[in-house]
Amino acid sequence: MPRGKPIDVDWLRVHYPMMTSIHQLLDDYEREFGWRPSKTSVYMRTSRLGIHKLPVAGRDDKRERLIRWSKEPELREWMLEHDHGQRMDVLADEFEQRFGFRINRSQICRFRASYGKQVRRTHGGGKPAVPVGSERESKDGYIVIKVREFPDVPLSKDNWQLKHVWTWEQANGRKVPEGHCVYFADGDNRNFEPSNLVAVPIRLVGQMNTLKGEGVTWHDADSLRAVMTMAEIRIARTEATARQERTCRCCGKRYTNWERYKAGGSPKSTICPECGRKGRKPPRYDRAELRRLRAEGLTDRQIAERVGCNWQMVGKMLKE
Repeated sequence: MPRGKPIDVDWLRVHYPMMTSIHQLLDDYEREFGWRPSKTSVYMRTSRLGIHKLPVAGRDDKRERLIRWSKEPELREWMLEHDHGQRMDVLADEFEQRFGFRINRSQICRFRASYGKQVRRTHGGGKPAVPVGSERESKDGYIVIKVREFPDVPLSKDNWQLKHVWTWEQANGRKVPEGHCVYFADGDNRNFEPSNLVAVPIRLVGQMNTLKGEGVTWHDADSLRAVMTMAEIRIARTEATARQERTCRCCGKRYTNWERYKAGGSPKSTICPECGRKGRKPPRYDRAELRRLRAEGLTDRQIAERVGCNWQMVGKMLKE
C-alpha cells in the first residue's frame, strides 16, 4: 500500500461482507481506485472496523481450495497446456470457467515456479525480470551474477551464482571440487582475475585462520598457497599426534586418540575413550615428582612424555 494512502472504508463496508475471494476483492479494488492494497492491510482494517464476511445464499465459500499441483494431474495438464503467460486474472477466469472454482495469484505463481512457466514481467505491478548476465551485490558484500533465465530447482534461486565461483569454473572448465571454497588471493572481492581466484579445501580454513591470527598472512596466489601448505603441515602433525599410542592414566590401557580427534575431541587427552565415557578423571600430578624431573635437567616436553601429560600442563603446574 502506498505510504499515507488510506483504504476507502465505505467501499470495504459494501464489498467485503459479500466477497468470495480476497484476491478477487483486491482485483476489484484495483480496478476501482487504480492501486492495490495488501491483504494484511485489508484484514487489519476490517478487523478494527468490525466488518465481517456474511453468509450469503448462493455463494460458494469454498471456491478457493488448496491445490497440490503434483497431486492433481488433470489440473496440472490443463495449466501446462493453457498457461501462455497471460495476466493472472485472465488465467484465473479461464480456469474457473473450466473447473468451477477459482485459483489465486499465489497458486498460479507456485505452479509457474515449479514447472518453469515464469514470465518476464514488463507491465502491471512488479519489477521486470533482469536478463542473464546481470549482476548485483549480495547482503554479504559479494557480487552475484545471473547465469540462467530460470532456476533448475523449483522455487529456488540457483540461477544466480557468486561471480568469483562462476569465474573460477569458467576459467578451469569444471565445477569447484566438493569440499572446496574459492578465495580472493589478494583479499579484494572485486578482483575477478582468474589468477587471483584459488580453490581452498574447507578443511584447511580453520588452520589458515589460526595462522592469520598469529600474523601469517597472504597477499597473492603464491603466498596463499604457501599458507595452505603450512596449514596442511599443522593438520598432519595434529593427526600424527592423535594416532600415537598412549597409556591411559586411569586404567593403564594403551589407546590412541584418533577416533576422538575425528569426532572433534582433543588429540592430546591423557585418558582412553572408555574412561572418558565413564566420567573418570586422571589422578592429580605429583608436583614434587615434576620438580625432581626438572632438577634433573629435563625439558617440559621430556617431563610430559615421562609422566604422560601435556607439556603446557607441566609448565602450569610448576608455576603454581
